[in-house]
Amino acid sequence: MNEASGGSMPTNASRPRLYFVYVLNILSCIAMVTLHTTLSVYTPKPTGAWVWAVVLQSIAIFAVPIFFMISGMNLLGYRRRESTAQFMRKRCWKIGKALVLGSIVCYVVFCLFPYSFFGAEQYVGTGGMIDFCRRFMSNHINDVYWFLYSIIYLYVLTPILSLAVGNKRCLQYMLALCGLVGVLVPLANRLGVNPMYTGTVFNWPLFSTVPLLYFLAGYYLHTYWRPIRHQAAIAAAAYVAATIGMAVLGLWSNGYYRPGGPGPAYDAYVVGISSPFCVVQACALFLLFQSCETRLQACGESTKRMLGKMAGASLGVYLFHILFINWTGFGFVAVLKSALTTHPVLYAVVVYLCTLAVVLAGKAALGRCTVAIRWMRGIRRTAVRGLHDVQ
Repeated sequence: MNEASGGSMPTNASRPRLYFVYVLNILSCIAMVTLHTTLSVYTPKPTGAWVWAVVLQSIAIFAVPIFFMISGMNLLGYRRRESTAQFMRKRCWKIGKALVLGSIVCYVVFCLFPYSFFGAEQYVGTGGMIDFCRRFMSNHINDVYWFLYSIIYLYVLTPILSLAVGNKRCLQYMLALCGLVGVLVPLANRLGVNPMYTGTVFNWPLFSTVPLLYFLAGYYLHTYWRPIRHQAAIAAAAYVAATIGMAVLGLWSNGYYRPGGPGPAYDAYVVGISSPFCVVQACALFLLFQSCETRLQACGESTKRMLGKMAGASLGVYLFHILFINWTGFGFVAVLKSALTTHPVLYAVVVYLCTLAVVLAGKAALGRCTVAIRWMRGIRRTAVRGLHDVQ
């Protein structure tokens, strides 16, 4: 039963575990790390290493769009499971807590060791609550956290959006608006249409938010999409075609094919989340793994548990992987890190595995502490009851 208002009671329908979502989560997490181990792409040079960085960016740019799609898929139908108050309390608390915790950890580490992390020299001589709040409110502690600020905005919109997505036509209409304003209008500007005209006619802030497009698309593809024949093969081909298109046009838009070589500033439009190629790539990848769900369900229980643990650690990896990337290291570690930077794929895998290991160890330690606290509380309650019985 859907909520008609914030006060109606939800049903207790349980959701089956979808292992393709676990796989997408893990792949997106590795892709996100890859995007941050190929930041040399932002300093264009006529070298093979720079071309390889553009290619890797094109392969991995789906990372954050897939995160948005998974969130939309899981959350836009929340009214069947819980009230709006429960949803806001649970989701905003989880993401808000993660954002604050990650920001505090990064801020403290950068303030204490400003010369041990790339770009942290700006923290020399700073520190304090006012400085932290100023940086936190402007996302100047760890700028990769922009996703968390965006997803909180989508959570705030979700109680309204959840009423609309129950109607397929209404959802299609919103997707069309987001695609028009957030993707096609910027494309028209890139093709030569003066932004002065499109900015006046299509100055619709809500629908120009590309994360909203992915958020809605995840729910639509999961709820209303009907599998087609050879879906996996078609989706794989679409992913490859979109990736090649991004890589080739990304090089072209940066002047790689010109006699003078690439320009001094990197043009990130083609290989970016608002690019039509990225929209195709992310949706194709989502449908590709969605079509593999039956095979994933047939995997052994140990494999499923491993996928669940890795996927469950994705938020922690997202929060802290940049510390591993930006850490300058010392001694043998510094030499090893320097060698890895010339192999960005291997570097990304190493960073992902190191961060994953730390996050899983931290979660296990917190779990043991929680069990110990509950055990102590249980002993205390038992002792109190026994004392009352004696009296």
